[in-house]
Amino acid sequence: MAIPPLSEEGYLPPGVHRATLDEIEKRFGQQSEIRRVQMASLRWLVDLAMRAGVQRLVINGSFVTDEVEPNDVDCVLLPGAGFPRDPSAQDELLDGLPFLDIQVVDQEAFEWLVASFFAGDRDFLPKGMIEVIL
Repeated sequence: MAIPPLSEEGYLPPGVHRATLDEIEKRFGQQSEIRRVQMASLRWLVDLAMRAGVQRLVINGSFVTDEVEPNDVDCVLLPGAGFPRDPSAQDELLDGLPFLDIQVVDQEAFEWLVASFFAGDRDFLPKGMIEVIL
């Protein structure tokens, strides 16, 4: 799946755009040193999320914009059935990772974050986000 082009405002088109880690890295993870280290943390997160049994992972924030030096990567994780499959991976997720703002939430909170909170900027301008294909 191709990540769509950014708008004039520097945002993804509204909605959830699914992408692999390699696609995300090619598009958002190489343009600056801070983006490269954020991408390394994102790869670490995906490994932990898969080991722990996360069902869905959506990334948002300045990382998925045209900002050269984003503040961090906003991440929301929806646990799957049997979470945590690996308690040590869950512990690492809950302890946090560098350059990532991680929220592990239930289905209702996940749907609200994706449909409302992540769907617009501070001025309520609609924008998109990326769901990592796990």
